[in-house]
Parts: sequence; structure tokens; C-alpha cells
Amino acid sequence: MSDRDELHEKVISGEAWAEFCDDLKAAGALVQERSETDLDKAEGYRFLARLLRGGLSSHMETGDTKFPLISSMPYQVKIGSDNPDSLYQTSPIDGRLNYRVTGNRGSVHYLSFSAFSGNYGSGQDRLGVMGFIDGSDLLVDENGNFEMFVGPTPHDHNWVETGPEPGLLAIRQFFLDRDSETLATLRIECLDHDELPEPLTPGRIGHQLQQAMTFVQGCSGIFTDWVDDLLADACNSFTTKTGAAGGAWGDPNQIFRHGGYRLDDDEALVISFTPPDCFYWNFQVDNRWMESLDYRFLPVTVNKHSVVYEDDGSVQIVVAHRDPGFGNWMTTDGHSHGAIGLRWNQAEEDVEPTVEVVKI
Repeated sequence: MSDRDELHEKVISGEAWAEFCDDLKAAGALVQERSETDLDKAEGYRFLARLLRGGLSSHMETGDTKFPLISSMPYQVKIGSDNPDSLYQTSPIDGRLNYRVTGNRGSVHYLSFSAFSGNYGSGQDRLGVMGFIDGSDLLVDENGNFEMFVGPTPHDHNWVETGPEPGLLAIRQFFLDRDSETLATLRIECLDHDELPEPLTPGRIGHQLQQAMTFVQGCSGIFTDWVDDLLADACNSFTTKTGAAGGAWGDPNQIFRHGGYRLDDDEALVISFTPPDCFYWNFQVDNRWMESLDYRFLPVTVNKHSVVYEDDGSVQIVVAHRDPGFGNWMTTDGHSHGAIGLRWNQAEEDVEPTVEVVKI
């Protein structure tokens, strides 16, 4: 019996669904093993539930490389120090096929397209950037409309090259000021077939369930391990060393400093720097699972536009449990530990911040 036939039978018998549920239950062991506090555990189970929503959406609803859709993660699904200023979008692609992306550039501050091979949990040695283009290189008409090509066939402009591997097209849209900027509107189509979608089969459902669980297991493991490393090797400091998949999935235009924080109730982490001349920068506070804290309601992130500068153009960011009365206060929202991130985008030079723990 072929693997395809075997998966068909496992879906029909209910075995595939039972395995999916068993794997989801087993994923919860990570929360118990890696949590230090009750808050860690509560957010850990929420993290897994969010990843499950993201995995099912990506692989069951929008995962067809012949009929791709550009979509974002479901609301509040957060992965790998997600930028609070960003809308992240993806589309599944087959690197052997050619695609056309059409739309309007909008006025969002930063826009980039990256073609990646592999996927989280699919084998970290397969992750990597195949092709890349950002909004400054994108040719648009007088109304902001454009046509871009993704695939192995070369084009003179607006082309994102791909290799033969399966993967995804990742789109980053960064705001400086959400109230005054308009998102790009985007659509993708595959150019290499004129078929209609095939009817659903049990085997396809079985494969999609496996992919969704691989996403949950891969993301939860990669980013939990990464924060463990940061708390061990870069606690209350920064490093440009990336985690298991961070470098492979990063934006080529960015220098990203990650770190961990561990603070007592009467302590604050003071981060000082003069920003380099760059297109964009931001700072953010994350929890133990490398999710951004709730930037909808709390002061947990600041960027080039929203920061309050010192008179000499420098910046002082203060991470603390309560407002210390100086600098740009970033709350920990009750977390004694977690991750922090500082990214420069298209910086003319790198700047290393100074970091110190002070008593309030």
C-alpha cells in the first residue's frame, strides 16, 4: 500500500484524527517543562492554541500552491518576536512554478517580498531566502499599481527568483504611523496551469492535518528554545546571534538584536542609544514564548516615529514593572522574564546600545 493510500485509510477509519489529537495533547508537555510561573503556563497554552489556529488556516484553508492566496495569520496569532508595527502575510508557492502578484503599493512605510524555501518544522537545514525585493525597488505606475513576478522565469524588473523547492512568499508591511498609512492591496495567481481545483480527498485532509501539527510543533519548539538561549546567554543584554531558524527567515534589510530580560520588582532595564540613520527602527517587549506583549493597549513597543528623543537625539528606553518616571517606559505587564528585540531597517551603520539594570 502506498503512503497516499495508507493516509486515505487512516482518515476514513478515524486514526488520522486520533493521531492529530494525541500529538496536540503531547505538545502541551512543552508548557509544563519550560514554564517558571503560572503566567508562563497560561500564556503557553494560549500560545499553542494560537499556533493551532495558524497552522490550520495556513495548511488547510490557504495551502494550495496552484491556487494560492495571500493571507495573514488569524487575529492575535504571534510568532517569533512579531513586530507590533507589521502586517505579516504569506502565500504558499512551489518554486518550480511561476506566479504573478498584482496590486497597489499603498502608502505603508515599508513593504518587502521574500521567497523562502522550507517551512517551520520541515527541517531547519532547508530554510532559506530564495529571492527578495523591497518597496523601494518595486516599479509602480502613477497610481501606485504594480505587477510583480515570482518564480524561476527571469523578468527585467519586479521579479522574485525562486529555486526548485516548495516554500512560501512572505510579505512584510511595516507602519511608522498606522493612523496615516494605507496598506498595500495584493493578489497572487499561478501562471503555469489552467486547471480547476480537484475535489477534496481523504488523503489530502490527512496530509493537511499532519502539516498543521508540524507547524505547531515546529514553531513552539524553535521559539521556546530560542528564548531559553537568550535568557542563558544574553540576559539583560542584546545579541545579533539568531536562533535555529531566525537567520534563515529574517529580512535581508534588517539588523535584529534579540535579548532576554529578567527583572525583580524594584529593577528596571535601561537601554540607551543614538539611532543610526535608517529607514525604520523599533523596540519591543515579548513574553517567554517570544510573542509580543499586548501592544493594542499597553506601552510595550516604540519606533522611530513614536519615540520621545532626548535633546541630543539619543533614546532612552526603560523596561520595568511600573513607570519609573523617565525615558520611554515599556511595561513588562507582570512578566518577571521574557525576550526583547531591537531592529534597524536599512541602517547606514550598526549601533550597539548600552544596557544596564538599575534599581528604581
